[in-house]
Amino acid sequence: MQQIEAMKLYTLTGIFLIALLTACGGESKTDEAEGDAASDLPAVLQTSVTTADLSEHFINASIIIPDSNRAKSHAEIYVNDFGETRVQVGTIYNIVIAELLEGDLNSYRQGLADDLTYTHEIIEEGSDYVLYKSVIIDSHLDPEFHFYAIKDIDGVKYEIHDYSEEGGYAESIARMMLESVNHMNVNNPAT
Repeated sequence: MQQIEAMKLYTLTGIFLIALLTACGGESKTDEAEGDAASDLPAVLQTSVTTADLSEHFINASIIIPDSNRAKSHAEIYVNDFGETRVQVGTIYNIVIAELLEGDLNSYRQGLADDLTYTHEIIEEGSDYVLYKSVIIDSHLDPEFHFYAIKDIDGVKYEIHDYSEEGGYAESIARMMLESVNHMNVNNPAT
C-alpha cells in the first residue's frame, strides 16, 4: 500500500514539474518578435492599450488606443454627420480623422500664428505633425495642449487632430494621442 502511495506522489510530482517547466520554458520566437515590436513603441503605448481596426469606418489602418482598463470606458468609433471618423475612449482619448480636402501643415501653422484669441507655442514638430500649447491671451486659465497631423494612408491624405468640447488636454494626454497617431499602421490588403 505504501508503495502505491509513493508511486502516486512521484507521478503527481513529475506531472507538476513537467507543467511548471513547460509554463516557464521561455519565450517562443513569436513572443520574442512581439516583444521586439512592442519595445519599438514609446512607453506610453506599451501598457494598457489595444489596437482598433478603422477599416469598418472607411480608413484602411489600425491605431493603438487606451484599453477599457486604462480609460475606464470602452472605445467608441463612429463616422459623424460630417464624414469624420471619431475615436473616443473615455475622457483620455478623443481624436478626429478626416480626409484632407485642402491645405497642408504649413497653412495650419500659419493659422496658429494668425490666431487673435490664443497664443500658440509649438512644443514639438515633425514632417507631418505639430504638438502645441495654447494659452488664451491675458487669461489665468491653464494652458491647453493639442496636436494636428497629416497622414498618408494608402494614397489618401487624412488630417488628424484632438477633439474636446471643453478645451484642450494636459500635455501628457495630447502626447499620448499624438504617439498613437504617429504609430498608425496601414492594414494589409485582403488576400
